[in-house]
Amino acid sequence: MAIEEKNNAANLSGETPDMLSLCGFSLAKNSRQFKKGVALCEKAIALDPQNIDHYLHLGRVHLLAGHKTRAIATFRRGLKIRKDHRLIQELQSIGIRKSPPFVSLSRTNVLNIVTGKLLQILKLR
Repeated sequence: MAIEEKNNAANLSGETPDMLSLCGFSLAKNSRQFKKGVALCEKAIALDPQNIDHYLHLGRVHLLAGHKTRAIATFRRGLKIRKDHRLIQELQSIGIRKSPPFVSLSRTNVLNIVTGKLLQILKLR
């Protein structure tokens, strides 16, 4: 009920969550106004938290601003709401690595390398 009231208030002022999100991404991409872009995308998420597009736009704004960690966190927040191939593609393009099979050993340890390759061949990972 409260979300509907927020959406109605935003619509009366002419600002829909979709418009805010798109404007935020556009400002960041075209004008390099990252702070304003982030603020608009976050406002869109506050008004319509179930819309995956807002998380996608906010994550892309963070990437444009050079904030990779924040972008990853934003994409993951969106994935918690709904699995979306666009969010997954963004995370894959960033190059997120899976944790090694034996976390207590270093990533370059021979045991981690061999076990990781074996698990990948067996499609268990």
